[in-house]
Amino acid sequence: MKKVVKVSIGTIAFTVEEDGYLILKGYLEELNEHYRGMQNGNEIVEGIEERIADLFIEKGGKGSIITSAVVNEVITLLGRPDVIDEEISETAYRTRRGPSYSRADKRLYRDPDNKMIGGVCSGLAAYFNIDTAIVRVIFLVLLFFSWVPFVIIPFAGVHGAGGSFIFLAYIIMWIAIPEARTVQQKFAMRGEKPDLSNIQRNIEKGARRVGRDIRRAGANSAPAINDVFRVLSKIFATILVLISIGGILLFSFLLLGVEIFSGFIPVDIIDYVQTGLGNTLWLKITTLAFLFLPLLGMLYGGIQILFEFRNPRFRPGLIIFILWIIAGFASATLAVKASRPYWENYRETSDIPIASLSDTLYISLEHTSPMPDKNLIIDGDKDELIVFWADKSGNDRKFIAFPEVRIVRDDDSARYMRLRAQSFGMTGGEAMVKAQRNLPQFEMTDSLITIRPDIYSKSQKWDGTNKRVTLYLPREVKVMLKEPIRFGFDGEIEIHNGIRFLGHRAPCQPW
Repeated sequence: MKKVVKVSIGTIAFTVEEDGYLILKGYLEELNEHYRGMQNGNEIVEGIEERIADLFIEKGGKGSIITSAVVNEVITLLGRPDVIDEEISETAYRTRRGPSYSRADKRLYRDPDNKMIGGVCSGLAAYFNIDTAIVRVIFLVLLFFSWVPFVIIPFAGVHGAGGSFIFLAYIIMWIAIPEARTVQQKFAMRGEKPDLSNIQRNIEKGARRVGRDIRRAGANSAPAINDVFRVLSKIFATILVLISIGGILLFSFLLLGVEIFSGFIPVDIIDYVQTGLGNTLWLKITTLAFLFLPLLGMLYGGIQILFEFRNPRFRPGLIIFILWIIAGFASATLAVKASRPYWENYRETSDIPIASLSDTLYISLEHTSPMPDKNLIIDGDKDELIVFWADKSGNDRKFIAFPEVRIVRDDDSARYMRLRAQSFGMTGGEAMVKAQRNLPQFEMTDSLITIRPDIYSKSQKWDGTNKRVTLYLPREVKVMLKEPIRFGFDGEIEIHNGIRFLGHRAPCQPW
């Protein structure tokens, strides 16, 4: 059993094997001897001890026993003072550019020690070797000027402003750019190696802590700007949380909770529409995921900023982003496949003379089941009428839809009825055949025109055909709808149970 020693390094307590402790003690004495006569020598040694503590935690863990192998590995990584001085002198002589320091491949990371929101701006500043406050000011200006047209232009009647670009770019960079977690990554973020020369250089520049305490250096360089960004980050996070919660509740209510008809919710309406898919379950799942995942990501990011907790190693933000991309691709692919029956369209019309010379024509909407008192949409005025309802009777729920009825007044004495069907199909020929076969069905007896409805259910789905019946009549001819409601195309409808409403062009009226 090896002996261990309790030591404090960089204000952190460690348990070190006795052999490792002796090696570490000799190394620290060597550092003290080397930097004793230098300006800021004590600060340099303190900075080195803090780096040693960070590396011990990174390689062995805070509560584990530090072995002599780990001690030797850390010393090798930092280097010996005399070797570092020789490298600096040799490089300075060769380049004649004064003191230099060892370089490493620069990598782009998010800086967790100097972040206000996600560490993107501070990471970019470290990568491009500019002040963090400058990057934040640039980002704030771009964000402001990108949202101005988004807010102002729509009021001027112009659409299509892309004000959310900077916001989305920041979110994408936050998710895509990894966070600098290790000591090596934090140095690589600036293109430096975690050795004594770079620690000395950074401390001499005033950054007494290269890792966690860079935040203090940033705050000293531009305290007012950093305070503003700290407040803005909290406001930004609060907005994210409120928008995400509001969006989740709104989508849940509109797509999954609210019933447009009793027993019918919007997400189920697709089951009554003919699609190119045998089963629409995955289309529903992927579409809902595409809508909800960004809101979940915003909620997670907002909470993370508000409570300032570290991002877990499995990076839930990145997982949500990847799932969102997959859901969007899958939803788009399934939507394209589902839309195949609607790629082409064709319109078929047929004119039928009206033989009756009566000054009044009557229209009857033939229906097999009674018109309900609710789940009913009626919209009409002096020129047109729409009647549509949902029928829950029996095991199979269905929709009853009548062709749109229009009245065209003309001084011409000709009286005729135009039947129109506009159908969609995968090909033009398929759409044409469908339109020719699906003209509105009717019967005409003297002055009575009886129009039949279309019935749609999960077994008999809507195939993309829209129907219309247009009556071309002289101005003096009146038109009366007698069943199942009384309507004179004069601005007022009287429903069979005595309820009345004005038939002006208002939004569809449910009953």
